[in-house]
Amino acid sequence: MKIEVLIMGSSRPQLLGYTVESFRKNVANFSNNHFKYYLHEDYVFDEQSKLSVKYALDNGIFPVESKPKVGVGFAMNFMFEKYIKSDYLFYLQDDWEFERPIELDRLLWVMERNPQINCVTFNKYRNMKPGHHQGGFDDKEYNFDGMSMTIYPGWQFLPGIWRMSKVREKWRVRENRPEGYYQNAFGSHDQRSERSYCEKNIGAYMYGPIGDYRYVRHIGGTWRMAEWQLKNGRPSGGLKHWDFQSVERDRAPWLPKLEKRPMNSDIKLTEQGKKILETKPDHIKEIYKDV
Repeated sequence: MKIEVLIMGSSRPQLLGYTVESFRKNVANFSNNHFKYYLHEDYVFDEQSKLSVKYALDNGIFPVESKPKVGVGFAMNFMFEKYIKSDYLFYLQDDWEFERPIELDRLLWVMERNPQINCVTFNKYRNMKPGHHQGGFDDKEYNFDGMSMTIYPGWQFLPGIWRMSKVREKWRVRENRPEGYYQNAFGSHDQRSERSYCEKNIGAYMYGPIGDYRYVRHIGGTWRMAEWQLKNGRPSGGLKHWDFQSVERDRAPWLPKLEKRPMNSDIKLTEQGKKILETKPDHIKEIYKDV
C-alpha cells in the first residue's frame, strides 16, 4: 500500500505553513508511512508563489510550478499524469488547518479491507444528521471494522484520502471548477440523491459518526486570490463576512482557544457582519478585532 500527499497551492505562503504543520502534527504523526509530499503551486502572484515554493523546498516538499497559472483542474490532471503513482492520495489545498488527530494507518487499513470506500474526507462542518440534504438524501452512519463514517452524496474536494483507481476511472480534465464536473461523472443529481446509488457507485464518506465535530479549519475562506478579483486594488469577492456560527457550532468544544490566522487585507466586515460579531463571545470578537 502506498500513499502520497498532494497540496494544491495558489500564492498563499502565509497559510501554507499552517496546513503543512498541522497535517504533520495531527495526521502524519499517527502513521508509519513515509510520505512523498508534492506542492503544485499555481502562480497567481509571482512573489507570493516564490515564497510558497521556498517553504516547500525548506520543508521536504517537492514543488511543481505552473507559471503562468493553469487552474486547479489542469494542475490536478498534470499531477495525476506525471507524478501521482500511489494507491491512495491524501488531497489538500494550501488553506486547511487540521484541528484534531486522525488515525491514518487504521483508516488506510479499513479502506484496504472495504473496497467500496473510495473517498474519506475530513469535514469542515459537523457531520450532519439524517434528512438534512435536499432531494431526500438520507445520511447514514456506517461501521467499517470498528471505524465510524457518515455517507455523503458526492465526492468532496475537502482534505481527504482518495482511492486513485476510482479517481483514474472517473477523472475528466477541466480547467475551472473541476469539482462539479467530476461529481457529474458519477451520475446525475437525481441518481446521487439515492443513498443506495451512492453506496454502490461513489463510495464517498465523511470521517467520523453522525454529529461529529469538524476535523479541519478552512483558514482561506476569506482569502480570494484569483487575479480578476484582486487586480487594480479591487476588493476580494466571495465571502463578505465570516461564518461566525460555523466557527462556534462545528469546532470541538474541548479544543483550546481558537487562534487568529492571517487574512486577505482586502476583506472587511460588512455592517451585517459587524452586527453579528456584537452578539458573539469575547474570544470570537478577539479573532476579528482588526477586520
